[in-house]
This record gives sequence, structure tokens and C-alpha cells, in this order.
Amino acid sequence: MYNLWYRIRYTGEGSKTVLPSKAKVKLDFRLVGDQDPNEILDLLKNHLNQNGFSDINVTKLSGCHPAKTDPSDPLVSTIVNNVERVYGEKPVVLRNTPGTGPMYDICQKQGIPAVSLGVGNENSKNHAPNENIAIEDYIDGIKMMATIVHEFANDPEE
Repeated sequence: MYNLWYRIRYTGEGSKTVLPSKAKVKLDFRLVGDQDPNEILDLLKNHLNQNGFSDINVTKLSGCHPAKTDPSDPLVSTIVNNVERVYGEKPVVLRNTPGTGPMYDICQKQGIPAVSLGVGNENSKNHAPNENIAIEDYIDGIKMMATIVHEFANDPEE
């Protein structure tokens, strides 16, 4: 009974007057450009050590290099030029996004350009337990991918 009371009283909402014996935190660094995840981890450890926190244990759970494709790459223009044709509106182009994926290892490491496209709508509840996609959005996503492959494959500059 005490254990249940303690968890309800000291881990729920609101302020507390008891100091915990230990604390844990998970940090997620969203890297850009040519940053190296191992170098960033070393910089964090050095910063903590130099500021009196050498007793903090830092454990790497995962890490991946950021992916970056030149905006003037033919793949980018193929996609941008065809979004309006498929979706009926101009694309929103973001140079960087805060997502994580295998694009560096699969593409950039081999010199292959990569572009990320989203499929869904404002009610898709991305990454939530009730994430969903409308059938129309799914079909439009298939049309967009087919258009990209077709148009990029038939680009006379390639």
C-alpha cells in the first residue's frame, strides 16, 4: 500500500518537496548539415565534464547522420514541378525537417539524393496512438510516387 501511495503522491502532477535520489533524462539531438552524431555526443560529454558534472553517466541509445540534398538537384525539381499536378496546389518546401530516418545511410552515403514527402492531412494525428490516413490521401500518395518515378526516369537531362 505504501508503494502505491508514494507513486501517486510523488510522481503525479503538481509540485513536490522531496528530492529524488536520482534523475534520468533522454536527449534527442536533431542534427543538420555535416554534423556527426558521435562528435555531438563527445561535445555533450566534454561540456558536462568541464562544468562540474563528470558524475553524470551518458549512454548513447542510437544515432544517425543528417541527410541533405542540394535543392537544385533534378530529383527536387521533378518533385516540386509535379506536386501541383497531383495534389492541385503548390508544394510547401522545407529545407530541413526534424525527422529521423535512414536517408543518410541508404542514400547520401552513396551519393544518392533523397527527398522526404508526407502523406496525410491535418487530422492524421501523426505518430499518435490513433494515427490515421484517409483513403484519398493514400491514393494521392501512390499517384505522387508513380509520377516521381515516371517523370524522373524520363528526364532528358539524366
